[in-house]
Amino acid sequence: MAKTYWIVVLVLISLTGFTRTDNVPITETWQEKLVKKLLSNYDPDVRPAEDYNVTNITLKMTFVRVELDEDKYVFSAYGILQVDWTDDKLKWNPAQYGNLDVIRTNPDSVWRPDLVLYNNARGSDNLHYGKTNVLIYHNGKVLWVPPTDYHSFCELNLRLWPFDYQTCFLKIGSWTYDGFKLNLTASENPEIDISVPNNEWSIRKVTTDRNIVYYKCCTEPYIDIQYNITLQRHTSTHKAIVISPAFVIMLLSLSVFWLPPHCGEKIVLNAVIILIVTIFLIYFAQQLPAMSGNTPLIVNFFSTTLYLVAISTITSVIVLRLARTRHFQPPSRVLKSQLDGCLGSVLGVSSGSGTLPSDEDKEASGGENIGDPKQRDWLRVATLIDRLIFVIYLIIYIISIIYYSL
Repeated sequence: MAKTYWIVVLVLISLTGFTRTDNVPITETWQEKLVKKLLSNYDPDVRPAEDYNVTNITLKMTFVRVELDEDKYVFSAYGILQVDWTDDKLKWNPAQYGNLDVIRTNPDSVWRPDLVLYNNARGSDNLHYGKTNVLIYHNGKVLWVPPTDYHSFCELNLRLWPFDYQTCFLKIGSWTYDGFKLNLTASENPEIDISVPNNEWSIRKVTTDRNIVYYKCCTEPYIDIQYNITLQRHTSTHKAIVISPAFVIMLLSLSVFWLPPHCGEKIVLNAVIILIVTIFLIYFAQQLPAMSGNTPLIVNFFSTTLYLVAISTITSVIVLRLARTRHFQPPSRVLKSQLDGCLGSVLGVSSGSGTLPSDEDKEASGGENIGDPKQRDWLRVATLIDRLIFVIYLIIYIISIIYYSL
């Protein structure tokens, strides 16, 4: 019993000791003491320097994701902005505070430069940064690395769509401090660390400019840092949807002229091409914003093709008329000279070129009338018109391809 008694006593003493330890109040830490000392008489709304001194601000931007709203002409950039400066009021001797050389505190408790996006696309909303702590070092250096959410206006040029490059910019500067109070500099080239890639755009390059501007209202200089972001559009999908059909439409519109002159399917094929081109123009109207002065070349190509096919349809009607109508008069001497001259030889419709009507030609052109020399000459005239326009159209398409490629 005595042994059991002493064991119970020891357990109670141990539990009592732990309870007393838990009730001992925690003493004030070195960081708490330091923060109280530094911020006791500190005004975060006042620049921590004499009016005649300048505060040097260094910026470094890291881009994490970019977006481009082509309908609203708005460029969005998400990233991290590293800002550092020196605050003479926030210095201490680490040896007096347990060798503490850096503290972290609420950003609203210290002065920060009023950096805003000059070309902001959100009106009066200038809340570009997240509420992240600032790091204060013993030598007075303050480091603030907030996540950024920038939305700026971006002028677009879609002339080379879908192979276009777009250059947007972010202009960052102080809203109230001039260059004599706040000196902005960019530490180094911006970094690109895309964590969530954009399916349509990728960053080609980013450059930095430091601008010193004198406004009409003021004699003091104002400094801003401008980040120029060049974006490249991903074209793999557009090649399959737009570019490949454009080549097919071009080949179909040229093949119309190689059908026999009396073939009525010419008009049917032209009608199909016109329908396809119209569908693509409607697609472009839905995909592209309405712009003045820089209409995409691919849209101009389809619009031009629409006109060319319309002219081709009218030409086909004329050719069919020449090939199928029973003629009582031979072609004029001018046409006859062209048929048997250099033009007819080059296009393969001269009398010695072997371009003679087949049995199908006889049936389509009125049976036995095809044996009439007048009918044969008019058939050659129709063939000459077809092949001449084919050459003209071919030259137009080649020039269009070269111009679009450049």
